Amino acid sequence: MNEGLAVHSIWRPDSVLTGGEWDTYLAVPPLLGRPLRRVAILGNAGGTTARALGVFYPQARVDGVELDPAVTAVGRRFFGLDDNPRLHVFTADARPFLRSTDTRYDLIVVDAYRPPYVPFYLATREFFRLARSRLAPGGAIVLNVGATPGDHRLANGVSGTLATEFPLVLTWQALRFNQFVIGFDRPAPRAVLVRRLRGGPSRLRSLTALLAREMRTASPAERPWTDDRAPVEWITDRMILEFAAKGGRFEEYPLPTAP
Repeated sequence: MNEGLAVHSIWRPDSVLTGGEWDTYLAVPPLLGRPLRRVAILGNAGGTTARALGVFYPQARVDGVELDPAVTAVGRRFFGLDDNPRLHVFTADARPFLRSTDTRYDLIVVDAYRPPYVPFYLATREFFRLARSRLAPGGAIVLNVGATPGDHRLANGVSGTLATEFPLVLTWQALRFNQFVIGFDRPAPRAVLVRRLRGGPSRLRSLTALLAREMRTASPAERPWTDDRAPVEWITDRMILEFAAKGGRFEEYPLPTAP
């Protein structure tokens, strides 16, 4: 999709694990320190993440928000979108959906890409303030942010802005071209978070161990992004062009959860 630049969903007949960015979201729920009950996925696409959540956290209701009904239709036909009986799909834009719902979520997943860009209005103080108001006490938000090896400008902008609205923000360079930013409604010491990760699903042990080892704390930005100023596209363009100009190869290495 997106001019051939992006893969938004993967389906395998033998496993919900992919070795790709969709698996990273599965490592986040143990950080909450309580059962996962309600999840919102902003950018549901064909339902890869929702399907996996249904296997590893079957008690959780998942609200999958997808802007394009054609993508949802493809997900139902080819990607096992209906495999999770606790998935409810909404055709809506992410931010208006959050504004209109009264639901409080344990986890909000933001994966609404039009690669290579993150929508700027999902990376501002105003959006993060709205998202926090839709979290249950002690909940978290996790965002998938593009990166190139050694260049964290985009992720730093997102994490620094998020840290102006959330008391604890972690970053995780899980893949060469994907950095994950996690904001917590309530802070917790690193030792507590590591202990919680050790109590996660056994099949995800290699992934949660990776998160425990590599997560970093982000600090609030001096000039956070706002609805009036969020230079996401400029930073993304420069990041990609500079990487390509140096002869960088756009090859990804799989996570340890790869089948």
